[in-house]
Amino acid sequence: MMDIKERLQQLTQARGPSGGETDIARLVAAQLTPFCQDVTIDTVGNVVGVKQGQGPDTRPRVMLMAHMDEIHLTVSAIDGAFLRFLPHGYDPRVLVGAEVTVMGKRPLPGIIGDLPPHIMTEKDRQRMPKVAEMVIDLGLSAEQVADLVRIGDTVILDGPCLDLLGDRVASKSLDDRLLVVTMIVTMEQLSHMEHACDILAVASVNEEFNGLGAVTATYAHRPDLAIALDVTFARQPGVRSEDALALGGGPGIGMGPNLHPILTQTLLETAESLEIPHDIEVLPAHTGTDAWNIQVAAGGVPVGLVSIPIRNMHSPVEVGDLKDVRRTARLLAAFLSRIDTDFLQRLAYPLPDLQEAAS
Repeated sequence: MMDIKERLQQLTQARGPSGGETDIARLVAAQLTPFCQDVTIDTVGNVVGVKQGQGPDTRPRVMLMAHMDEIHLTVSAIDGAFLRFLPHGYDPRVLVGAEVTVMGKRPLPGIIGDLPPHIMTEKDRQRMPKVAEMVIDLGLSAEQVADLVRIGDTVILDGPCLDLLGDRVASKSLDDRLLVVTMIVTMEQLSHMEHACDILAVASVNEEFNGLGAVTATYAHRPDLAIALDVTFARQPGVRSEDALALGGGPGIGMGPNLHPILTQTLLETAESLEIPHDIEVLPAHTGTDAWNIQVAAGGVPVGLVSIPIRNMHSPVEVGDLKDVRRTARLLAAFLSRIDTDFLQRLAYPLPDLQEAAS
């Protein structure tokens, strides 16, 4: 059986930019297949694994969703032997010196360069790097570049999944492959448990761009409730402790108007009953996750949010802790084992007694 680190290694190294998730989708589908009765890739590219529950055919349908797309760059101009580009989610500060793959007629290795500091002015050295002044160097001639690359081609930042000390790892695309792995591990745990609900494990597309996958999957499958899975900010120098969670401190359970209060409370009660370390993530507005897109689709779906903290978000060196994956998967499996038709009735907002109110 593949371990968590091996799964994460495979998923983080697969290419899956928003709008081009074919490679990662095939890999996720293969990893979900042993734990689901049915796995498909839908018309927009979402991977959907279905695990049926025990009991009558009118079982609740619960959707777990983690997005599998990653931030990336796009070629915006060809400047002789060099490429200009636009970033989609990356901080310009992390791009200088980055190794990349340009998805041209064939994958092309390259690096991102900028002016050497020796020939910058003092003012230039004091300012933020400017994307407009950076170039991608493929080591090819202008003629070769013109033949192999076109404007609009996708560029993926490269980098290994590094083992740090203990259970910690560093890699690109932990946002949100860390939670895709968590979802797969949850489904593996559920294969040894009984549950009265049908579970849809959805690896969604385009979360980093427009939430396309979350909206279409929710309309297509009409779940009775859903749990969105995403990363959040971990504490590190320069980040206020109240704005972040402890790395390795367990999952964050979201609380706010985007999230159904009974789902939030049940997740908290489940974590407390199993003595799973966790934190409350206060989200007073838009959560910035697929939870928002799920909540307002298909007439409205009760949704909760479970997050894992990472450091250096939207960089090639995001840092996560595998203890958080194991704890989150255990929490989700236990939570899902509690969902039945009686639980669904608790989620409804009942009408008041209108006769009593009128009297």
